[in-house]
Amino acid sequence: MKSVVGFLVFCELASGFTQGYYAPLLPELARSLSVSDADITWFLTVQTLSAAVCVPLLSRLGDMFGHRRVLRLSMVAVAVGALAVAFVPSYPVVLAARILQGPLAVWLPLEIAIIHGRLSGESARRGVGMLVSFLTGGLILGTAAAGAVSALAPSLLVTLLIPLIPLAISLYAVFARVPESPHRTPSRIDIVGFAGLAATMITLLAGLSLATSNGFTSGTAALTLGAGLLLLALWARWELRTPSPAIDVRLMLSRRASPIHIAGFLFGLVIFGSQAPLTTFLSADPDTAGYGFSASSASISLVVAALGLFATVGAAAFAGIARYTGMRGVLLLGALLALGANVMIAALHTQMWQVWLYTVIAGFGMGLLLGGLPALLAEVTPPEQTGSSVGVYNSLRSLGGAAGGALFAVVLSAATIGSRDTAELGGYVLTWVLCAIAFLAAAIALTFLPARRSVPSADGDAPASL
Repeated sequence: MKSVVGFLVFCELASGFTQGYYAPLLPELARSLSVSDADITWFLTVQTLSAAVCVPLLSRLGDMFGHRRVLRLSMVAVAVGALAVAFVPSYPVVLAARILQGPLAVWLPLEIAIIHGRLSGESARRGVGMLVSFLTGGLILGTAAAGAVSALAPSLLVTLLIPLIPLAISLYAVFARVPESPHRTPSRIDIVGFAGLAATMITLLAGLSLATSNGFTSGTAALTLGAGLLLLALWARWELRTPSPAIDVRLMLSRRASPIHIAGFLFGLVIFGSQAPLTTFLSADPDTAGYGFSASSASISLVVAALGLFATVGAAAFAGIARYTGMRGVLLLGALLALGANVMIAALHTQMWQVWLYTVIAGFGMGLLLGGLPALLAEVTPPEQTGSSVGVYNSLRSLGGAAGGALFAVVLSAATIGSRDTAELGGYVLTWVLCAIAFLAAAIALTFLPARRSVPSADGDAPASL
């Protein structure tokens, strides 16, 4: 089984590489497709919306019909999308291709389900930690590779073909080397439930996008978010009443799972929502704004890469730490480290060494959460529901990121005075304080996890504890 984990780890490296590769190429893609900067943002947006629909549906189908089978189909879709992006220089076709790449986000839940079908205890935790750490490492590698390849490649076509290399190796691994998971959910497909969940996710994401641009009090944003919340309530009511729900809402709301989902949403709010404020703070000119470091794009990328690097280390290390602290202990450690890092930078942000210290502490703390939260969720979920349970967690984390992006955009916009293009320092301080509050709330939620218990190991390892 160790070799299987190795192949799945490479698949996550390829997933991260592909996800991180395209963003630096957006200006070149806009010129090649003859579209505006505003139009090319849809290149990323449609993939996000596609993932919002695909992840709950495909992860549930994996529970029903086999996780490897659905993983194979999703990998083929992503590879076809990558080919279309490279070879068809047409804006509508490229957007359709990006929809095909939405299933990238479901690889991790399906792979976690495959691992938990064969392993348990500390071995399963180490496997999940490796998946998450290589996903994070792949994001860094893909972003760095895009700039280097773009500078050296003779054409944009060659640059866009590079992701196909790791994708092709991943296809070989999953088709030839990865076994099918042994568990199935005997259930019918809840078409109404899946359609309702997709409509809810898209509506909420659209409302948060409008709130990012216009604020939460704008009429369109408020109406869209209100519609999304109404759809969520109607969907949950349907799922609780149907005999074969698309998503087990009772499991989501149970004491063993709901603290993980709450912490995941709050964690996503920070890890995805706070990236833009950090970059604009670093790039600000201290002579005009009164803060910042006039950091270049290269310097900012180093800070972001350092955050990702220490998150990778934390994700790989959580299983070893959990051997001594238990899973609840390692998750609380991660939340408290991230909480402390944000309190520190809110108070100390005038020297660059303070920013670097923040990246080390926050990155490692968030890495513990990055690996530990889905690993624990997989442990407390019935084997036949692992894929859909982790898929819902991923969707909630993404929704949290969208909410964080909107919240912090509103905070910085409110802190902008007069005709200045830059926010006042107080806006950034408030952003870091809100991040600290989010991690405090996550830590409080995690204390409500059930009492300590042993998780038996199927492969001879010592039992793991919660």
